[in-house]
Amino acid sequence: MALPTGHDDELGIEPTSGFDERGPTEVAGDHAMGLELQLVEVVEQVKRAVVQERWDDLRELRVEEARLEAELASTAEAAGRLAE
Repeated sequence: MALPTGHDDELGIEPTSGFDERGPTEVAGDHAMGLELQLVEVVEQVKRAVVQERWDDLRELRVEEARLEAELASTAEAAGRLAE
């Protein structure tokens, strides 16, 4: 099946150059949302590791949790500066 190369009125598809038209604030917000989702997952893994007494895994998960929290804080700070 060939992909359309021009405007496709039937489907309402416009060709794009791959350029993201969102502004930097929206991109930072999307990145923050992704980090929050990852953090929720890691917190759940931490809880499971504690219940299952997987102490080696728990140490690694705590490091990942701290990394995600730091990146989320940095992203939120950058988004705040962009919004000013």
